[in-house]
Amino acid sequence: MALKKILIFGVTGNCGTYCAQAFLNKYKVYGVGRSESKISHPNMTFIKGDIRDSNLYKNLPVDVDLVINFAGVQPSILKTSENTNLEATLNSYLDININGVFKILEFVRKNKIKNYIYATTHRDYENYWNNETFLKNDLPPNINYDGDHVMYAITKTSSKMIGDYFGRAFDMRVFNLRLPMMFLVPNSPFYLNNGKPIIMPFLKVIKNAIHGVPLQIWGDPNLVRDYVHVENLVSLIDLCFNSTLSGGTFNVGTGEAVTTEKFIKNIGKIFSSNSENIKYEYFPEKLTYKCAIYDISKEKKLLGYKPILLNEMLLRLKDEIESKDCYKKWGWDQ
Repeated sequence: MALKKILIFGVTGNCGTYCAQAFLNKYKVYGVGRSESKISHPNMTFIKGDIRDSNLYKNLPVDVDLVINFAGVQPSILKTSENTNLEATLNSYLDININGVFKILEFVRKNKIKNYIYATTHRDYENYWNNETFLKNDLPPNINYDGDHVMYAITKTSSKMIGDYFGRAFDMRVFNLRLPMMFLVPNSPFYLNNGKPIIMPFLKVIKNAIHGVPLQIWGDPNLVRDYVHVENLVSLIDLCFNSTLSGGTFNVGTGEAVTTEKFIKNIGKIFSSNSENIKYEYFPEKLTYKCAIYDISKEKKLLGYKPILLNEMLLRLKDEIESKDCYKKWGWDQ
């Protein structure tokens, strides 16, 4: 039997790369990205291009079973920000997150592709985030209009809504997966803050644990959130695609609600070679607010979803960091 074919936009990003690699042994994968893909596999075909470019779509396969859309920009990958270049930053969000996504949806519609999965953001729920409520899948948007993620949240949410319209109007199965931060081992340990590279906070904690540096616990140590391994995203994509559902929006969560203190201390236990002597320092004045926890009861009931939880996630990250020799690649062996 011939392999089913999937087309992934944004395949060169961290999530796109991980998901493509995870699917290569069961699907024929076509990947689209603006930078070069590092994936080499007989079942992988890479097409370099920009989703804003109408000519790109002339070079894409149309006989695919599923389109997955990871394409988009957010503050952590933009070389500009509202503080450094307001006009360029706002235009990037509009051009890529709305106009580019619209071109993808038009490609799906015109070629009568039946399945479309959109990686949207949990920033549409930011004003719901609290320490007590497990958020359901289909609450109305409640965007925080302060901070550096405002236009990101607005544009991603708008494109989600446009996709929902396409699904209803043009007989497409549209699934939206609401992503919090996905924990994975990236090619580079840095993200961009106002265009400047900074080590990812969770990787900095892991690095400190490896070197025996005291681990800092910021803000309320009892603040809870979902810590989500990227394999949970892979699982939900596969479950949605192979389900009999007509579509839907699902939170990519764990339902575990881990405290900040537990997260940091579990990193210390798993990554330190002498965990009993690791010291923990509390900084309540360094406030954090990502207390986002998700109700995944429908994911379990409708899709048979079985999430990877905190300890397994950290063990997988450790195994991957070691197997990829990231200590040396990132200069952590110094």
